[in-house]
Amino acid sequence: MSIAEQIEKIILQMPSGSIFFISDFMEIGNDITVRQALQRLTKRSLIIRLSRGIYYKPKQSSLLGIVYPTAEQIAQAIAKRDKTRIIPTGSYALFKLGLTTQIPMNVVFLTDGSARKIMVGKQKITFKKTSPRNLATTHKLTNLIVQGLKELGEKNIDIKAKQRVTEIIKRSKEAEEVKRNIKSAPVWIKKIAFQIIKEIENEQLA
Repeated sequence: MSIAEQIEKIILQMPSGSIFFISDFMEIGNDITVRQALQRLTKRSLIIRLSRGIYYKPKQSSLLGIVYPTAEQIAQAIAKRDKTRIIPTGSYALFKLGLTTQIPMNVVFLTDGSARKIMVGKQKITFKKTSPRNLATTHKLTNLIVQGLKELGEKNIDIKAKQRVTEIIKRSKEAEEVKRNIKSAPVWIKKIAFQIIKEIENEQLA
């Protein structure tokens, strides 16, 4: 079986919606051979090239046609490959929290891996190197709250923002986890979070 046939066989066995990389096939062939095989599969529409070295096995929807992966799914796949940690930050954290409805064209993640920028279509995925302290907490909701509030800034935290964070914590039923993990956040964020959680706890006791 040729290198191209081996690669095609592996891809056919992957679930639809899989994101994969040239580096995934380095045990089969060298960079040039693998790249050429993937280019041929792209021309046959078996796979889609998302960006340099990043490919996707299309997932189909009867209503929407091809369902493309989100920037976060691509970022998570890269982080898994590189064995690094990432957390959403900036305007993307605000979007994830529901504090804005506008999907940012530049999706930024803090990482303990290499800093880099990747273009996927018209959208940019940025990995921003940060200190281990900013990645110490593994609790996803806590990280999202911290990064979202940081992006807004202390002076711009209004009632609407607090209500939105309250709704998210209530719906997640993770108030205790947030309370435990928020302790390493900046003092002003910690103060807001504790106040919100206290109000939730009082409401539950009422």
